[in-house]
Amino acid sequence: MKCIGEKVDMKSANSCNINSFFAVIRQEFKMIFTDSGVLLILVFAMLIYTTIYSLAYGNEVVRNVAIAVVDDDNSPTSRTLVNGLRSGPNTEVRYEVSTLAEAKTLFYSRDVFGVVVIPDGFERDIIAGKAANIATILDGSHLLLYRQVLEQATKDALTNGATVEVMHLIAQGANDIEAMEIAQPVTYDGHTLHNPSMGYGSFVMPSIVVVIIQQTLLIGLAMLGVRRRERPMIQLNPIMSVVAKMLVYMIIYGINLTIILGIVWPVFGFPYEGETSDVIVVFALYIIASSALGLSLSHLFAKRETPLMLLLWSSVPILLLAGVSYPKEAFPGWLYILGKIFPSSSAVNAYVNIGTAGASLTDVSTDVVILLILAIVYTTIAILAEKSMLSHNIHISDNQRV
Repeated sequence: MKCIGEKVDMKSANSCNINSFFAVIRQEFKMIFTDSGVLLILVFAMLIYTTIYSLAYGNEVVRNVAIAVVDDDNSPTSRTLVNGLRSGPNTEVRYEVSTLAEAKTLFYSRDVFGVVVIPDGFERDIIAGKAANIATILDGSHLLLYRQVLEQATKDALTNGATVEVMHLIAQGANDIEAMEIAQPVTYDGHTLHNPSMGYGSFVMPSIVVVIIQQTLLIGLAMLGVRRRERPMIQLNPIMSVVAKMLVYMIIYGINLTIILGIVWPVFGFPYEGETSDVIVVFALYIIASSALGLSLSHLFAKRETPLMLLLWSSVPILLLAGVSYPKEAFPGWLYILGKIFPSSSAVNAYVNIGTAGASLTDVSTDVVILLILAIVYTTIAILAEKSMLSHNIHISDNQRV
């Protein structure tokens, strides 16, 4: 393409720029689809990772967690409690043992993940109106299992205690309503919004998809940067060149997101409550910011292996900074600010609130503005880097002609 450095009329210049613009797009697609490593990372990794994670978290909630029970009371009331633990959706009474030592042996050998101990005098204390205690041994190193056992044991203990108290009051002459009001003066009626099953997949998958977009773009573009320096550049205005390349990634990731949100999400039942137009705006800004950051960083690596070594390890810290595994509000102030330099931090918050909680763009305006600022800043850096690289190539070409 001979557009730069020649005297041409305005019409020819515009035509040349348009031809060069589409030539850059064609070249970018060609480099992606003729490089198996880059093709895997930029095109297929997002779909593969999303499918694998969805299969892993598809059950949403851990059910039938194995527990052991030590029933030292052996009363009708304690047996009712054991039956509740057995029939509940969260726990499975795998063993009933006679001593706490036996139960601990099962616990430490990982045959069970929780132990419920019903002490002697359990029924007697309930009937006498005294506090009746049950003990639990739970595995805090497995938080999801811990939560399920604790939730089921607490629910069944409260229900069982109230039932016995109601029966006792009725036997003393109270009617059903009076007995219920005395036994349970406060009732809990909770409604969980946006993730009613409290599913782990519905909680973590939206954030994972967002982070995967950024990480695959950073790694893939860094690998492509090495190839770009090995071949002649198409002579085009740096601004148009960067825009052409970013358009390629908008197309690729737009198709991937359409497949994920339109097919994978409904198949696995993950929530999607936001307006599609709002989701498009967030992801458009996010892909622009991430691809611009990737284009900027791509000029820093001389070998293909380097970005893999440097960027792959960053995935876990970036997940942390995005607030996926731990609330950002609990971070130290400096760490919270550091996380904002990555587009994923604001994109995770914006998409989770829009896609999962049904928020509007106005509700996440702060994150949208941050994404817009990052897109402008990183695009400017990418253009300057592109201009520098173009000038370097022209200088080399001139020296070769001399």
